[in-house]
Amino acid sequence: MHTRIELGLLVWGLMAVQAVAAEVVTITDVSGKTTADATLTEWSAEQVVVQAEAAVTLPLDDLLSMTFHHEALPLAGGDPLVILANGDRLVVRPVGVFEDVLTATWSKIASRSALKLPLENVSAIIFDLPAATDDRQRLFADLQTIPSGEDVVLLANGDRVKGEFERLDGAFVQLKSPSGLLKVDRSRVQAIRINPDLTSAPKVEGRRQVVSLRDGSRFTARSIQLLDRELKCTTFAKQDFLIPVADCLAWHVYGARAIPLTDREPIETTFVPYLSSQWPVIKNANVLRGPLALRGVTYSTGLGVHSRSLVTYQLNPQDREFRAVVGIDDSAGGKGSVRFSIELDGKRVWDSPELTGKSQPLLVRPVSLTGAKKLTLIVDFGANADIADYADWCDAVVIR
Repeated sequence: MHTRIELGLLVWGLMAVQAVAAEVVTITDVSGKTTADATLTEWSAEQVVVQAEAAVTLPLDDLLSMTFHHEALPLAGGDPLVILANGDRLVVRPVGVFEDVLTATWSKIASRSALKLPLENVSAIIFDLPAATDDRQRLFADLQTIPSGEDVVLLANGDRVKGEFERLDGAFVQLKSPSGLLKVDRSRVQAIRINPDLTSAPKVEGRRQVVSLRDGSRFTARSIQLLDRELKCTTFAKQDFLIPVADCLAWHVYGARAIPLTDREPIETTFVPYLSSQWPVIKNANVLRGPLALRGVTYSTGLGVHSRSLVTYQLNPQDREFRAVVGIDDSAGGKGSVRFSIELDGKRVWDSPELTGKSQPLLVRPVSLTGAKKLTLIVDFGANADIADYADWCDAVVIR
């Protein structure tokens, strides 16, 4: 009897190893070294182990990213989307809201986990994502720029209903307003913007991990553990859910040695308009307030700017390198022409060629920060004045 049990456990163990062994990844560490086409064998709270020419054990704090060889499923018209207060985006279908908790199910991936999200951590709920890029960008901008003070329901016909969002079920969205209780037919609702005065992101301290999924979702986890074919992800709101490894597209680790530039506030920003338009610097989104995207690849961190812009940061003595990927955002529809530059203490140390909306993303070689006090990121006009110059500094990180 014991022999049968032991044999069964051995067979199960071999199956688990084979399932994990099918995952081929590319890993980049904070030194810039890339290990391509490695087999993922372990992923725990403190380290990742891959098999290349030999087994390689990599502490999480020494890692920057891991990419999976899976095909992306781009967001499409009609997809649902939940945007969290920390900027995370989940392609999940809202089931209902009751007692300030949003219940949702994954729309495109094979996760067995339903999500229960505190409404205070939710920024917006989109029921029907527009198919046209321009309409989608306008919706993202609306959801971020609607004045605070009330919850707002955006209807498919363009109308808006304001009040205090109370409940969502299969048939209605319910709000409380000065004129009484309002019930809006759910089929008429395009999106709900939660009052930003009442939302907050979970407190993040130390290391954080950002996972991008094939369906366009992106979420932040406190810890991740590989369990056979699934990842057990624990969020900073102390929630656990399971994600199939086959649905992962990319993973980044921040907060230990790799610090997103957007974790810091610039000490100076300058915008020089070509004519008279004004464009602010946007954190972790493009200048139209949609997701940072270069040739179909979305990025969780970075700056969205417009030509001509200069953004300056104070550096710390521990800062060693700056890295980024630059290009004109996909929202420009192939238009735009800019030049990217980097200065340290007023001295030019890096220039890009002219990039257009059709150019491939450009990887910024590691820029040494040793001894420097100020880092300035510059985007200048290209050949076509400032038309659609929606420039992105993606994956902009300081390595300590």
